[in-house]
Amino acid sequence: MTNNNTKPLHLPRRSRDVDESEWTEQKRRIPAAWHTIAERKGYRIDRRVRDKDHVALECHSCGAHTAHKVFTLRSARPACGGCREAQMRGNAAKAGFILVARDEEDRHYATYRLPCGHEARLQLGRLQLLATEGPAPDHDGFHCETCHQERLQQTAAKWGWRVVGPDLDGSANYRQLAHEACGFDQRVAIANLETGRFGCGGCGESWMTAESWVYLMRFGVPGLGGFIKLGYSRNPQSRLRYQLRLRSDVEAELIDEVPMPSGHVALRLEKALHRQLKADHADKVIPRAELTGWINVTSEIYAAEAEPVIRRMLDAIERPRWPRRAEP
Repeated sequence: MTNNNTKPLHLPRRSRDVDESEWTEQKRRIPAAWHTIAERKGYRIDRRVRDKDHVALECHSCGAHTAHKVFTLRSARPACGGCREAQMRGNAAKAGFILVARDEEDRHYATYRLPCGHEARLQLGRLQLLATEGPAPDHDGFHCETCHQERLQQTAAKWGWRVVGPDLDGSANYRQLAHEACGFDQRVAIANLETGRFGCGGCGESWMTAESWVYLMRFGVPGLGGFIKLGYSRNPQSRLRYQLRLRSDVEAELIDEVPMPSGHVALRLEKALHRQLKADHADKVIPRAELTGWINVTSEIYAAEAEPVIRRMLDAIERPRWPRRAEP
């Protein structure tokens, strides 16, 4: 609320339900002892307000006016509403957000506008953490729930599914999905939704029966050199982006894909290729432990010198009716 000097009058949380009309100036004498106490605590008493028990304090630090009981002034250090609001707005700006409003029901929460334009109710402590870590529209431990749901819906649609609600067991790591092909509802982990590695419990459609790809990837690891990975996946691009959990300084690219009629066929062929490589080119097999912390590999990886050998093997198994999608 504002006073006759047009300065907002900040109110204590427990007094914010009092009608604005009751916070008018009271023409009462202000005892000299009150002024002394206020100065000692960083304030100037601007006027008496509402009734005989309240005063408007002007903060020496920010100039804001805050209403407090005289008892609070005498017995404690009154909190400045202006400084508090400035701190909240500053923390919001550091996190890349805009403070919309404090939560009148719970002083530990406030509503913020996110960089995407949506609003979210956040705990002040959580916002403080985001502020110390810098602008964070997609920060670890926080995301816009509206945007997150939209992304999950788009991902589900890519696989022929639809998100119909939260997990019935209450887990934040799962969602309830409906299969567009047959209408069957089931619980799916978000991690599996991202990669498409799940099947339908209704019609039996599965990633193991769907078309898959035997792929070849190339990696450049700082200080260690180049490596080649041979594997199979229903979605090699998703495999590269999500499952391998590459360090940010690892260079990676998908350099070849050979389509297979099903995951079963791709898995059987991949295992046969690995057996042949280990038998004929054991010196080019890289121990998985050597790349721990760089690439989350779950099957064999090879030295860069093995690329021509593996390319010839892929050429040998390629069929004319299965055109490649990636060029060398």
